[in-house]
Amino acid sequence: MIDDRIKEKVQAIEPWIIEHRRELHKIPERSTQEFKTRDYIKEALENLGIEVQEGYYNTGLVGIITGDKPGGTLGLRFDMDALEMEEKVDVPFKSKHDGLMHACGHDGHMSMGLGTAKVLSQMKDEIHGTVKLVFQPAEEDATTGGGAQYMIKDGVLKDEPKIEAMVGMHIWPKLKIGEVGSRVGPMMAASDPFNVEVIGEGVHASLPYLGIDPIVTASQIIVNLQSVISRNVDPFEQGVVSIGMIHGGTRYNTIPDIVKFHGTVRTFNEETRLRIHDRMKAVIEKGAEAMGAKANFNYTFGYPPTMNEEHMVAVARKATEEILGEGKFVEVERPAPGGEDFAFFSKEVPSVFLWLGYAEEGKDVYAPHSPYYEFNEKILAVGTKVLCKTALNWGKLKIS
Repeated sequence: MIDDRIKEKVQAIEPWIIEHRRELHKIPERSTQEFKTRDYIKEALENLGIEVQEGYYNTGLVGIITGDKPGGTLGLRFDMDALEMEEKVDVPFKSKHDGLMHACGHDGHMSMGLGTAKVLSQMKDEIHGTVKLVFQPAEEDATTGGGAQYMIKDGVLKDEPKIEAMVGMHIWPKLKIGEVGSRVGPMMAASDPFNVEVIGEGVHASLPYLGIDPIVTASQIIVNLQSVISRNVDPFEQGVVSIGMIHGGTRYNTIPDIVKFHGTVRTFNEETRLRIHDRMKAVIEKGAEAMGAKANFNYTFGYPPTMNEEHMVAVARKATEEILGEGKFVEVERPAPGGEDFAFFSKEVPSVFLWLGYAEEGKDVYAPHSPYYEFNEKILAVGTKVLCKTALNWGKLKIS
C-alpha cells in the first residue's frame, strides 16, 4: 500500500525533519537575503541525490524529482524568508541573527519540503511524471510584490519540464493539530499597500486662514475613506481599508506643509479590488481639492487574491482523508484577510493552498508574526504526509 509506505517513511525520518527545522530556525534571513538558507537547502537536496536548479530571483531554487512513470509536472512551494523582529521564545534553537526570527512558520515549511523530498526520492517507482520542489524567497516582501512573481518571471513555471499545477501549505493557528484545511475559490486576500501625501501651505497655528491645513484635510480624507467599503462594495463581498501610519508637523503651534499617511487594502476578487482603488483615488484627490490642497495617491497592486481551483482542492481533500483519516480535511468557511504571494502561482496554473493546523486544546496559541510564535513540531510529519500523498495522487489523476 502506497499510504503505508508514506507513513512508514515519514515516521522514520521525523527526527530528521525536526532537526532541519531547528537548524533553519537558527539562521533566519531577510527577504531577498536568504543566502545561508539557500545554501543549506541546496546542500540538503544534493545530499539526497536530487537535481537542483538555481537562478530564480537570486536565492530561489528548485529540486527536481523525476518519477519512473510518465506523467505531468507538479510544483510544491516552500517559502524561505523570515521576519524582522526579536525572538522572545526561549528555545535551545533560538535565532542566532539579532532582530530576525522565523515567526511565520517558513522554517517549518522548508523542513516539510525537505521531508517530502526525501520520501519522494525513495518512491520514484510510484511517481507519475515529475515533482518540482520550489523554494521561494521573499514571501514577506509585500512592498515589492513578493518573490513568487519574480521566480515566475525568471522562468520557474516554464522551464522544462513545465509546471502544470501548484500546491502550497501554510502552518495555521485556526485549525487543530492533525487537521488540514482548504476551500474552493478565494483562500487569502489581495494585499495592496498605499501611501498618500497631502500638500497644503504651512502657517502659524494662530492664523490658519492664511494657509491650507493638510492635517485637517488628511483627517477628513481618512474618515471619508471608510465609506469606500460601506457604500461602494457589495455587502456580500468583503473588503478592508486600514490606515497604519500618519506623519505630519514638527511643532504644536505650527501648521505644516505636508501630511503623509500609509495603509493597506484587502479584497477577495479582482473586480472589488479595482473598484476600491478607483473610489479611493476619487475620495483622496477630490477631497484634497475641496480643501484647497493637493494629494498624491500612490497605490501598489501587491499580492492578488489566492484562488484555489476546484479540481486541485478535490485532489488535496482526497489525499488528506486517505493519509490522515476521515474527517481530517476541514472545509474552510471563510478566506483569511492576510496576503500570500502564492497567489501569483494560482493566477498562472491550477493551484491549491492548504492550511496545516497547530492549535492545541488548553495551550496558548500565538499567531504568525508574534515574537512568541512557536508550534508543536509534531505537525511537520503531518504536513509531510499530506504533501507526499497529494503529489502522488495528482500524478495518477493527471494520466487517467
